[in-house]
Amino acid sequence: MNRIIKAFSFATGLAVLFSCNDGLETASLIINQESIEVSSEGGQTTIGVKSNRDWSANVDVDWISLTPSSAEAFEASSYMIVTAQPNIDLPREAHIVVSSKSGEVSAVVTVLQGENRLILKNASQMIAAFEDLANSEKQEDYILGRDIDMEGKTLPSVARLNAVFDGQGHSISNLKVTGSLFEEIGASGCVRNLVLAADCSLTIPGDIEKTGIIAGTSAGTIENVTNNADITVSGVSKGYKGSICGESTGPVTSCVNRGDIFFDGAPHSDGSMYFGGVIGRASSADVEVRNCSNEGDMKFVFNDELTQSVYIAGVSGAINNNAKILNCTNSGNVLATCKGSNSNALIAGVVCYAGGEVSDCSNSGDVEFRSESAYGLSDGPVKGTGIAGIASYVGWTDNTVKNNTNSGNIALSAGYTLGYQTVGGFTKYSSNVGGVFACAYKCSVEGCSNSGSVSSRITRIELSPAAGFNTTARQSVGGIISSAWGIVSCCTNYGKIDVDWRTSSHDAPLAKNFVTMVGGIVGGDYHSDQLSTYVKDCINEGDIEIICDAAGSNNAFGGISGWPTKENASGKSVTNCVNKGNITVDGFSKSRIGGITGGAASHIGNTNYGKVYLKHGASNCAIGGVAGFMNFLNISDCSNYGDVVTDVVLNGSQSSAAGAAGALVGAVGNTDMTYSNCRIDCSLSAPGGSTYSMLVGAIGHAKNGGKPFAVGTADAPVLVKGKCCSTELTEDNYSGFLTASNYSNLNAQVTFNVGYLK
Repeated sequence: MNRIIKAFSFATGLAVLFSCNDGLETASLIINQESIEVSSEGGQTTIGVKSNRDWSANVDVDWISLTPSSAEAFEASSYMIVTAQPNIDLPREAHIVVSSKSGEVSAVVTVLQGENRLILKNASQMIAAFEDLANSEKQEDYILGRDIDMEGKTLPSVARLNAVFDGQGHSISNLKVTGSLFEEIGASGCVRNLVLAADCSLTIPGDIEKTGIIAGTSAGTIENVTNNADITVSGVSKGYKGSICGESTGPVTSCVNRGDIFFDGAPHSDGSMYFGGVIGRASSADVEVRNCSNEGDMKFVFNDELTQSVYIAGVSGAINNNAKILNCTNSGNVLATCKGSNSNALIAGVVCYAGGEVSDCSNSGDVEFRSESAYGLSDGPVKGTGIAGIASYVGWTDNTVKNNTNSGNIALSAGYTLGYQTVGGFTKYSSNVGGVFACAYKCSVEGCSNSGSVSSRITRIELSPAAGFNTTARQSVGGIISSAWGIVSCCTNYGKIDVDWRTSSHDAPLAKNFVTMVGGIVGGDYHSDQLSTYVKDCINEGDIEIICDAAGSNNAFGGISGWPTKENASGKSVTNCVNKGNITVDGFSKSRIGGITGGAASHIGNTNYGKVYLKHGASNCAIGGVAGFMNFLNISDCSNYGDVVTDVVLNGSQSSAAGAAGALVGAVGNTDMTYSNCRIDCSLSAPGGSTYSMLVGAIGHAKNGGKPFAVGTADAPVLVKGKCCSTELTEDNYSGFLTASNYSNLNAQVTFNVGYLK
C-alpha cells in the first residue's frame, strides 16, 4: 500500500545548516526531518527542502529513488518524493545526502524500512502464511523472498485461495504433500512463478476426484509453475488428476512437470479417469492451456482388466467445451499396461480427448498401450482404444487444428478386439493408432508432421467377435491420422508404419470380418459420413510394413490413405499427394494395396515413388501403383514411378474386380470412370498365372451392366514406360502389355488412349 505525505512543516523536526563565506550571503540548507520510516510493502513519502543554494540529493541504496533529485536555489520551500520498493528481506536502512552543489552545506536523512511479513523467507513464515490463508476470510497476497526448505515441516491445506501466491521463481524443497496445496483456487486467485524441488515427496491419492499438487480445481490463474519431483499415484479413481492441477476453468500457462509419475495397482471401478502430466482437464469455453510441458515419464500399470475408461496423456487428460491447448509439449514416455481392457483406453502424448483446438503442440516421448497378461505376450482384449502422439480424439467442430508435430514412437499391443465404444462424436471407435491424431471428428487437420514409428500389434484376431460386418468397426492406423473426418492438408509423415494383425497360429486366412485400414497419412474415413474427407498436398516418406491374416472382407492399405472414402460417385478426392515410402504386405489377408490409396478415391495430381509389394496374401488381393482398387471415381494427372511386385498368384478375371496387379490400378469395377493424363514408369512383376497389366490388372466388365470406362482420352492419354515381368517396354511392344493376357473386351464402352512415355 502506498503512503504519500502531501504536506510538511519546517516548524518542527528541522535540520538547519549554515555556512559563512566572506562577501557572500550565508549558505543555508533546511530539511524538515532527519529520519523516515517507510512501510515494508514500499510506498512514497516526502522530504521538505529549503536552501539558498542550488542543491542535489543522492542515496546509497538502489531500492530508493528520489524525485526530483536536485533543484535551483530559492527562498520558498520545496520538497522531493522518496519512493521505496517493497522489502523482501530483513529490516534495512538507507541514507539520503542532500548537499549544496557548491559543497558548502549538507545534511543526511536516515530511511528505515521494516521486514515484510507478506514476503516469506523461511518455513515458519510459510506455515504461518498458509494458516492465515486457511482461516482468513480476507486473504492477503504472499510472495516468496527466497528458497524455502520445508524439511520436517507440514503445510496446512487451504480450502480456497482467493489471493495471489507468487513464488518469484523461488523453490520449495523437502515438502511432503498428499493431495493439493490449495483444494480450490477461486476466480480471483493466482499461483505463479513457483518451483517444487526434486527432493519433494508428492503423492496423488486415489480417493479424491479432482487432484493436483498445486490445486484440485481452479477458476483462477496458474502460471509458470514447475514441478521437479517424482509423483506417486497411491490409487486410481474416477475424475481428473494432474501433477499441477486436477480441473481448471481458468488459464493454465507456462507450467512444467519434470517429475516421473508412477502407478502400480488395481484398476478403478467407479467411472472414467483422466490423468495429465500437467492438468487433468480444462473444461471452460475458450480457456487456454498454453506453453505447458511434461518432461517426466508416466507409467500406469493396472494389474487386472480395465472395466472403466482411462484417459492418460503427457500434458492434459482432456479439454472440453471449446477449451484450447496451444504450444504445449511432451517429452516424457507415456505407458499404460493392463491385463485386458473392456472400456475406452485413450493414451496420448499431449491430450487424450480434445473438444477444442489443439495447435502448435509437439510430442517427442514414446506413447504405448499394452493389453497383455505378461510382458511381450500381446494377448489381452481391447475395446475402444486410441493411441496417438498428440491427441487420441480431437473434435473442434468446423475448425482447423494445425502445426502439430510428433517424433515419438506410438504403439498398441493387444491380443484381440471386443468391438467398439463411443468417444465424442464417434459411435464406433475401435482400435485407432495415429502418429499425430488417432481420430479427428468434423475438423480439418493442417500442417502436421510425424517422424516417429507407428505400430499396431494384435496377435489373436481370431478371438474377436464373429457376427456382423461392422462388429469390430475396422481397425485403423495412420502416419498422421488414423481416422479422419474433414480436410487433411499439407501434412508429412516420415515415420515407419509397422502393423501386425495375425491369428495365434498364423498359418491360414481368417474368414471372420476383422476389417483393417492403414495409410501413410490417413488410415481411412470409415468413422465419418464418408462424404467430407479430403486429403491434399500431403507427403508420406515412411515405409509401411503390414502382416495381416484377415480375409473375411476387404482390407485397404495405401501410401497416403488406406480406405479414403465411399466407393461411389459422392466420394471425395486425394489431391496433389506424394508417396515415397515402400509398402510391403505379408500374411494371409484379402487386401487392396496401392501406392497412394488402397481403396477407391477421386485421384488428382498424385505421384507414387514407393515400391508396392505383396509378399504373401490371398489370391484375390488387388495391388496397384496408384490405387489397389477403383470404382465409380476418376483418376487424372497422376504418376507412378514405384515398382509393383506380387509374389502371390493373383487369379482374378475380367468377370470380377479382384485378384490382379496393375502399374496404375490393381482392379476396378466397370463403372463410369475416366483415367486421364497419367504417367507410368516402373517395373511390374507377377508370377506365372497371375492377372496383371501395365495399366489396370482386372476390369470387372460385367458389374453394373458395363459402363463407359476410358483409360486415357484423346486429349489426355495415359503414357507408359518401364518393365513388365522382365520385359522392357519399348515404343514397338508397349501396346501388348496394356491389358491382362486373359482380357476380353466384352464391354465395348471400355476404351484405351495410351501412348509410350519417351
